[in-house]
Parts: sequence; C-alpha cells; structure tokens
Amino acid sequence: MMPMKFNAEEIYKKIKTQGNSKYIEEIHCPMILRIMNDKNKGTMSAFCVEAIIGDTIFYDWLNRHDIFLQCYAIGKMVARENWEQEGREIREIPGLELGCRMEHWRMIGWSRFGVGKNSRIRLNLNPNNNPAEHYAQLLRQASQGDFTAGEIKQLMEAVNVGLNAHQVFELQKEIDQLKSDLIKMNELRNGENTYTNKGLA
Repeated sequence: MMPMKFNAEEIYKKIKTQGNSKYIEEIHCPMILRIMNDKNKGTMSAFCVEAIIGDTIFYDWLNRHDIFLQCYAIGKMVARENWEQEGREIREIPGLELGCRMEHWRMIGWSRFGVGKNSRIRLNLNPNNNPAEHYAQLLRQASQGDFTAGEIKQLMEAVNVGLNAHQVFELQKEIDQLKSDLIKMNELRNGENTYTNKGLA
C-alpha cells in the first residue's frame, strides 16, 4: 500500500502565512461527508489532514457550528454502515483469504468505532477549565457518540475525583480569606467598642 501524499513544506508554509484554517461551511461540510463516506478514509483524522487542522480546531468547529456538527454525526453513521456492509461482503469470501480480510475488518471496527476492544479515546476538554466545566464538556462529547458506556463511566469517575478536590481547594480559599478578614477586623477594632472601626466595613 502506497503511503499517503503529504507535503510537509507546503503545509508548513500555509500554516505560517495563513494561520489556523478558517471554517467555511460550503467547503468543510461537504468535505466531512465525502471523507466519512470514503472506505479508505472514513475518520476524523483523515478530515483533519485534508483540512490542515488539528483535533482542537476540529472540536471547536463542532461546538460552534451546528451544521458542521450534524454533518459529522451523519458522516459517522455512514462510515459505520460502510464498515457493516464490508463485513457482510466478507462473509461470502471462501478459504484462507477470509481470515486475513476478517481480521483487518475487525481491526478497523476496533480503531474507528471501539468495537470489541477498549480503544484510545480523544478528549474534547479545555485544559484551562475547572472540573465542573470538564464534566459538561465530557457530557457534550458523549452525546456525540465518542465513548462507549464503560469509557464514559470511567471518565466521569475521574472527573468526580477532580471535582471533589477542586471544591475542597475552593472551600479552603474561602476559609483562608475569612481568617484574613477576621485578623484585619481585630487589628482595626477601636478598643472594646466593636461598633466602631478604622475603615473596615
């Protein structure tokens, strides 16, 4: 199998001169549908390579452009159906060739659709957000069908640990602030007259 065509210098120059690719609905919506319907591609990564973007920009487009989100959702269904159809065709192949084709078909199902094994997952999370925001982002990504039931359970448990830790830190900050305010109030108190002070409300 020939390696994919990839002109590194040309891509580098385009990124340097034009920055991140700009979303254009009339170009990128048909592109995602075409690529997802291509049996030799059919993946988000194939789209990103052709559009010359990374997965962060891809997920940003999904979040900000509803039509693109719908096209991707349909594209995933088309890619899955193409994979199912190929499985039905493989059943008709006799002999030793069946084993090789079937193993390749299974591998595609695992890598693209998480069928049969635990595959690597891509997280659409902003690293600068807090755990509460991560929780909402994971739910949004899960609604797009990017996780299996087991994966979303493990992810939510991990986020819950982070959320609890985050809440403890926030509570400690509030306690420290209250202690600091109390020290200032004591320093500015006018004798035993607690109703007068030197400026602290």
